[in-house]
Amino acid sequence: MEFKYLAKSPDGEEKKGTIEANDAHSAVTTLRKKGLIVISVDNKEPAINRFLAKFTSGINFSTLVVITRQLATMISSGLVLSEAIDILEEQQTNKVLKKALSEISQDVKGGLALAQALGKHPQIFPNLYVNLVKSGEESGKLDQVLTQMADNLEKEREFQARIKGAMIYPMVIIALMIVVIIIMMVFVIPKLTDLYKESAIDLPLPTKILIGSSNLFINFWWVGLIIITAGRLSLNKWMKTEEGSYFVSKLLLKLPIIGKIITSVILTNFTRTFGLLISAGIPLLESIAIVSSLTENKVFKSALKDAYAGVEKGLPLSLLLTQENFPKIVSQMVKVGEETGKVDEIFFKLAQYFESESDHLVKNLTVAIEPLIFVVLGLGVAFLAISILLPIYQLTTSI
Repeated sequence: MEFKYLAKSPDGEEKKGTIEANDAHSAVTTLRKKGLIVISVDNKEPAINRFLAKFTSGINFSTLVVITRQLATMISSGLVLSEAIDILEEQQTNKVLKKALSEISQDVKGGLALAQALGKHPQIFPNLYVNLVKSGEESGKLDQVLTQMADNLEKEREFQARIKGAMIYPMVIIALMIVVIIIMMVFVIPKLTDLYKESAIDLPLPTKILIGSSNLFINFWWVGLIIITAGRLSLNKWMKTEEGSYFVSKLLLKLPIIGKIITSVILTNFTRTFGLLISAGIPLLESIAIVSSLTENKVFKSALKDAYAGVEKGLPLSLLLTQENFPKIVSQMVKVGEETGKVDEIFFKLAQYFESESDHLVKNLTVAIEPLIFVVLGLGVAFLAISILLPIYQLTTSI
């Protein structure tokens, strides 16, 4: 895999470039061997490829949770690692995962560490997963790390399912509204137009607007399609620039209600992942670098890069998390964690807090959206009824 990196030389000179590595951890290790101080490491693979990989890897989130928990149970029971992997392979019906587990087993039997073997299959085992396994192997607590990973993966799966589930109903209603509008514009309105032409009556303004909209849609839909496609391509190109991606990230966070939800979801993922890394024994600086590489939002990514630079200079993490994007509770709780030596526990508690807040915000959004959708739907139906019935009324009264 190819990674983009931002680092500093010992004399403070900024270095940017790309590096080939199996995972983010390996990339960081290689750069450090070159004497560089790593600030961030990001996957260079295009976002669309990473998105498609979720559907082409042949393994879903639930399966990853199950095999992680099974592996943890077998290792804690005293089973040899290679035997445990062989048992997982025998149980699998998924051909992609079965093949990957077979190769991992052979690599482990050949002397490779489990993390190195997993790193050869990035479409199945993400960088974070590989880094945590590596930490578990180095600390001799692989079974504990795997159990904690399975617990956190389960929580993340449930959290994502709740967020998606809450948004399904309004999205379905909006999609149905769009379908109904298209059917009306393409099939219903043209037939009524022919009827009104035969009657030779003076059409009221709402009816003229409706017929004009229908004609515009039927005759020039391709113009709209070209404009939308060109606009989307231009936007995508602009968003690939540092300025564009940062602007969009900042704009999303500033949106009413939606911005709060996005912030809460990002903070949930950040705190949970950070807690998992720290509890696994991964050093603070390395944990910040890993979390930064996993963060898509450029505003938070920039804040984490600043935090990395500050921690590197000896500043406490709690002081560096006082930026406007982080709520006060984050810096206050982290400060308590630093003073008590329980930073990982504090981050897990913060994850629970932000997860609960995200659920609450999404529920409030769906409650607010539903009446708004029905108001828009009601106005649309009223406009259609007036536009269609007024000419008919005029026609009947003129007879």
